[in-house]
Amino acid sequence: MPSHVTRPTTSALTSARPTSGAASQANRKLVSNWLCLLAFMIWVMVGIGGYTRDSGSGLSIMRWEPIIGVLPPLSQEAWNKLFVLYKTIPQYQILHPGMGLAGFQQLFWPEYIHRLWGRLMGVVLLVPLIIFALTGRIEKRLVKWLFLLFLLGGVQGFIGWFMVSSGFRADSIAVEGWRLSLHFFGAMFLFGAVLWTAMVVRAPETVCYDGMLGLRRHTLVALVLLLVAMWGGTMVSAIHGIADFSIAKNVGTGSPPPGWPMSGLLNSAGAVIFNHQLLAVVAAVAILSLTVRALRAEAPAPVRDCALVVGGLVILQFILGVTALVSGRIDVGVAHQMNAVLLLGGILLMLYRLRGAST
Repeated sequence: MPSHVTRPTTSALTSARPTSGAASQANRKLVSNWLCLLAFMIWVMVGIGGYTRDSGSGLSIMRWEPIIGVLPPLSQEAWNKLFVLYKTIPQYQILHPGMGLAGFQQLFWPEYIHRLWGRLMGVVLLVPLIIFALTGRIEKRLVKWLFLLFLLGGVQGFIGWFMVSSGFRADSIAVEGWRLSLHFFGAMFLFGAVLWTAMVVRAPETVCYDGMLGLRRHTLVALVLLLVAMWGGTMVSAIHGIADFSIAKNVGTGSPPPGWPMSGLLNSAGAVIFNHQLLAVVAAVAILSLTVRALRAEAPAPVRDCALVVGGLVILQFILGVTALVSGRIDVGVAHQMNAVLLLGGILLMLYRLRGAST
């Protein structure tokens, strides 16, 4: 049985556990809870964005208006102007010819909510940040970091428009896959950064676990493989892959398409879906073996519990993925995307708890 010697070490955030000021336990908990709320909002944003993409709603708003766009159309004339503008793009002309205003409104609202939620996240980040800074509840260096994240959130909004605009070009009925990936991974960076910061603020002490260095490295590998599999998922979403599943055509059945990989990795729906399936299987094996390794090594309870959670989430992820593909249901596909983010969060938490691991 391995011996786990734990010894807490202090960090720059708190060295003497003061009872007042920015580093007090009460203030650290307050700031951490606020950051967890932001991470939760990003997770919800992934779900809204996933539905927007899979339902084809993302191209319904033709202008990027960060300020004016807060308000939806408030008159029949305003609705008609937006609808006339939408009729000029190929998505309407190819997919929805003859669609009425009511159909356009069904497309409009998910995208509007998606953009409004992004603006709300900016408010939830900036307003408390200013209040906490002025009242001394948060450290100055953390203020700078979080303000940087606020600016990056604005950049993420611009990337979103950069993605959407690719769907307005001639003969295009959807956004480009690489732009969708860029937008998604921008969100994943913000999610990971906010969640990691919340963990640092809540538990700044590093606990050293002897004999757990190998498990930490394994967790890093699992994290990278999960991110690669998630990239494959964005490619499937970009082509609306769940609509291409066909046993008769051998698309999405888990078998490589003819000529794969020499004929191209991204040149057909069959290839894109198979790539994601292959990457997902590799990531799932890495994560499940991580769970088994943590149990066999009798890892400390905080690490073991994380390992069990990520193991359960990866099994759920597999079930959701297969169900979404076979059923073609958008809601299941969205759940699949959101569960992937939960899985990412679980692995980040496990990695954080192993940050003090040693041989």
